[in-house]
Amino acid sequence: MRTIVFVACALALSLAPAANHAIASQDQAKPAAAAQPAPREIAQGETVIKQADGSADATYRYRLVEPSAEAIAKAEGKLPLIVFLHGSGERGSDNTAQLKHFAGWSATEEFQSKAPCFVLAVQCPADESWTPYDLKAFKERGEFPKMQPEPTRAMRAVMQAMDEVIATKPIDHSRIYLTGLSMGGFGAFELAVRRPDFFAAVAPICGGGDLSTAPILARTPNFIVSSNYDPVVPNELSQKMAFEISNAMQRAWQAARARAASANPPKPAPPRVGNPAYREYDGAGHESWTPAYRFGPDGILDWMFGKRRAVPAQDAGLPQTKSLRDTAPPPAPAPPKTP
Repeated sequence: MRTIVFVACALALSLAPAANHAIASQDQAKPAAAAQPAPREIAQGETVIKQADGSADATYRYRLVEPSAEAIAKAEGKLPLIVFLHGSGERGSDNTAQLKHFAGWSATEEFQSKAPCFVLAVQCPADESWTPYDLKAFKERGEFPKMQPEPTRAMRAVMQAMDEVIATKPIDHSRIYLTGLSMGGFGAFELAVRRPDFFAAVAPICGGGDLSTAPILARTPNFIVSSNYDPVVPNELSQKMAFEISNAMQRAWQAARARAASANPPKPAPPRVGNPAYREYDGAGHESWTPAYRFGPDGILDWMFGKRRAVPAQDAGLPQTKSLRDTAPPPAPAPPKTP
């Protein structure tokens, strides 16, 4: 395994050429081992997306892993929530396929005994996606994804289900985490931008995103995961996002240092914060989520559960948002002026 941690003061990435493999579905790699049987039934729910006139547009089903009553009582009524975005291979309408990777295992006694928590896993329909992305455009022309002003309907469903769960379950608002794999890795990058300063940590696995959103992503701890060679989602997509987030962190630190130096009297320079963490697993192919979703130094779960977000005193219910769109992508930079 190869681990690289990006810090704001120094960063070097070698971006290899994009893979030329033509694969129709990003999750057609060999499936990981089946999830262990859960010790308790995983709750089912649904959220209804409505049209502007208030009529129902579409219903999205989800699973919600819930910790035991004993665990909730021991935690004084507040436990973390993980929002999990599955890959394209788990799309459908059975409200079961999204449990295949990670979500199903999170309901087991093995997992809950180490980290009792809620896990929300909405299922994306077969003909939809969390966010638009074009792997062919990247592989053939090096074009990175561009975040659209409006979220997809599936992304709206995730945000709505998330709000409903937070409003009705004993969730620790300082420990709401976001992770996703493959198609869900792309979705995790976007959802973190649409809900800035909301998640305590974000862990996109073998995904990619809009590079211009890096300054927003830099405000939240990120652990970006890929493999040293991914034939489906080239690791350059993860590498470049990590590079841009690290650069955004560096610029933010330099600005804070300048403000501290110009204060009257001058203030101590702020510490540098290492963000993001970046890891490539050797030989994992398109299954880097398998070694990533582990406890211990070789996985990301201990890192994730160790993060907390400072929660404003008034944050006692649903997140304060203006609309389901929340945050639109930043505007494109103006073209350089010609002499």
